[in-house]
Amino acid sequence: MHLDYYTADVFTDRVFHGAQVAVFPDARGLDANRMGLIARELNVPQTVFALPPEKPTGHWRVRIFSPVAELDFGGHSTIAAAHVLAATGKVALTEHHTHIVLEQKLGPIDVFITEEAGRPVFTQFTMRTRAQIDRFVPPHGELASILSLDSSEIEQLRFQPLAVSCGFAYLIVPLRSYATVRKARFDFNAWGRSSAPATFIPEILLFSTQSRMGTSDFHARLVGPDIGVNEDPPIASSMPAFAHYLSAQPQVKPGTYTYTVDRGNITTRQSILRVEMDNKKTEELTVRVGGPAILVSTGRIDLPDVGSTAS
Repeated sequence: MHLDYYTADVFTDRVFHGAQVAVFPDARGLDANRMGLIARELNVPQTVFALPPEKPTGHWRVRIFSPVAELDFGGHSTIAAAHVLAATGKVALTEHHTHIVLEQKLGPIDVFITEEAGRPVFTQFTMRTRAQIDRFVPPHGELASILSLDSSEIEQLRFQPLAVSCGFAYLIVPLRSYATVRKARFDFNAWGRSSAPATFIPEILLFSTQSRMGTSDFHARLVGPDIGVNEDPPIASSMPAFAHYLSAQPQVKPGTYTYTVDRGNITTRQSILRVEMDNKKTEELTVRVGGPAILVSTGRIDLPDVGSTAS
């Protein structure tokens, strides 16, 4: 059994930047066990297995795996899958903005692929989400200790820390500068002493309105107990929660907002995400997250036709 796959760098138009995702554009014949083993073998942040439409809806099905587990949803993987399907001709770009639906464990995700000269140049997914927002978070002193910062480095005027969940919970913490976001270091001991673990929040999204990029509105970074000290993981899946966070701010009035969020730097695969939200001050929020992607490599995996490869 031969399976072709591609790697794409997502939320960038330069190779070796953005988030690296592997995509199998035709994963028919694979079960979940083999998908998990392949994802572990490739060892990139996320691996996507696409299955062609079988029903009249024409929806593609995708399953997303990290090297250790299957995921309900992947923001970067959604962009990568759509880009690869279009770039390899699996999805025909019949319009300037071609619409497809990618069925994930979370549910159907609407995706729009923008083309130029028949090539995909920008991909955007849309989600209608509801969030649980909790203002009961650790005090600034505890947060500063968890992040190895001084309390004065946490933003206290325009924004406040909030816990936001759109199915996956984030503790969102505003910091005063780009430099503060970059120097923050998660402290496991301070985390264990704080009230944060009791809130069942596995990741902390740090952000600042300062950025080294003149075109960005925010610089963001994820840290947490399951994230290595020097890691700077992709943030696309956290953008719906971040949009809800912004919409909950009293200074944000109803309307449609567009903003740019950057992640990483020249040494940690910089990403640029363009986010839109339709804020109607209701429980439901429409969020659109998009960016470019670029194919980097192609490969083939050879598997035995029968039997299990599990150890």
